[in-house]
Amino acid sequence: MIKDTRWNMRLILLAATATLVLMAILTPSNASAFDVSRMKPVADRNIHTGNKVLIEREINAKNGGEDDENKNMKFQSRQDSSSQAAAGLEDDDEDDGILDVNELPVRYDEAQLWRIYNISDSMSRRNMLPLADILESKYGGTVWKENSKFLDVSIEKKHIKAARAFLEHENLQSEVLNSNIQELIDQEAEMGVNMTQSEMGQRTKKAARSGIHWKDYHDLDTIYAFMREIRGKFPNICRLYTIGKTAEGRDLKVLRISENPKEYKKIWIDGGIHAREWISPATVTFILYQLMSKWQDHPDYIRQKTWYVMPVMNPDGYVYSRKVNRLWRKNRAPAKRSQCLGVDLNRNFDIGWSGYGSSTNPCSDTYRGESPNSELETDAVVKFLSKRKYNLESYLTFHSYGQMVVYPWAYKAVKVKDAGVLQRVANTAVQRIEKKTGQIYRASVTHEVLGIAGGGSDDWTRAALGTKYVYTIELRDRGQFGFVLPPSQILETAIEGYTVVDTVAQAIQ
Repeated sequence: MIKDTRWNMRLILLAATATLVLMAILTPSNASAFDVSRMKPVADRNIHTGNKVLIEREINAKNGGEDDENKNMKFQSRQDSSSQAAAGLEDDDEDDGILDVNELPVRYDEAQLWRIYNISDSMSRRNMLPLADILESKYGGTVWKENSKFLDVSIEKKHIKAARAFLEHENLQSEVLNSNIQELIDQEAEMGVNMTQSEMGQRTKKAARSGIHWKDYHDLDTIYAFMREIRGKFPNICRLYTIGKTAEGRDLKVLRISENPKEYKKIWIDGGIHAREWISPATVTFILYQLMSKWQDHPDYIRQKTWYVMPVMNPDGYVYSRKVNRLWRKNRAPAKRSQCLGVDLNRNFDIGWSGYGSSTNPCSDTYRGESPNSELETDAVVKFLSKRKYNLESYLTFHSYGQMVVYPWAYKAVKVKDAGVLQRVANTAVQRIEKKTGQIYRASVTHEVLGIAGGGSDDWTRAALGTKYVYTIELRDRGQFGFVLPPSQILETAIEGYTVVDTVAQAIQ
């Protein structure tokens, strides 16, 4: 039976009001602390913030290993626009601002989001292909979430009747989580605008020159400008790296924070591996803000660490999801033998790469690529982390959705040897989250709750680098909104993410 579950706008408005109050509480009042509203812009020739053209100088990480970090750094100016044009690389802003005439925004009018239950039992009884593959290939479905218990999939209007008949024929139970995905997307955008307007209907004063805040989802330029501002505010403890380029020529940026990078144990944090999971980069930028806004007041277990923060591992996909297709997941690399674009970066790492949970079809959302580490983004992260594996104690990667804190393995149905330790830390994190925001997260080994899938960044870091505290954090929600989480929930979700970070940092001795 299919039942329709509609969400209540009154609850959303109440949540929005609560978020505004919480923002006011969290805004630092101490002028001596890190206050983004008081920050001066960092000059950058290639990044435009509003009408101002800024000049950037940053470290070229390709030329430096772990030892180079601790030497007297030599900043290298980036090439100017003419040099980039000669090299065939486009400027970030100009590249982001132009849409191909053939790339009109994808709409999901009257497309429905379904949750289908008991998929494993049903498929095994019938000796069929995986249900997700059938719905993708025959009914144009887009998989949102898949595990051993249920499958969340969106179905376009033109395929709904046929897909429903198929489910009924197979006696598969399902429910409609949302009956108009485009309406969900439109309301997400409208709420973001409303959350950042003043009573007079004008845009509120920006919290920083970068325009960063946590009332709405930000574009890539704003996120990168925020990283530059932090580097400019704390030049003695911050280093900004460009660790590589994407297929479309965008920078891959990582910010390091440390008072003693040679000695302190390291924690890596990343987000935005999957383009449509907007709450992930929003959470990681908030974590960055929380670290730096009260740096001098943090306990030793925070300050005596070396932090590496990469808010967007998939810049091309993220920009594409904002401008063309809200539900885009992969990067934007062209395939050699297909017109379909993109590789699932979280199936491209060299761990169980050819195993279960990914696809060899370039048109699939879980396409694993031509070979392990074939993608520029994956290769850049692998090389960067491999040079810094000494003292790398934790790898934290933020995704959505499902509200879980999970640890290896994902590529096989086995737990790591110290699973008991990882479970205890995860339990502590979810307990603290419930006390802070009232939300229930689940702590578990990955394959038990998300199913088996190879090629993940978390499993690779654990296996290849020996990193101990490896966690994937699946942020809000549990499926009501899925990837299209209302902006009114950004702040509390980000607090939940920071709670995990703080808990793990405290566990590292």
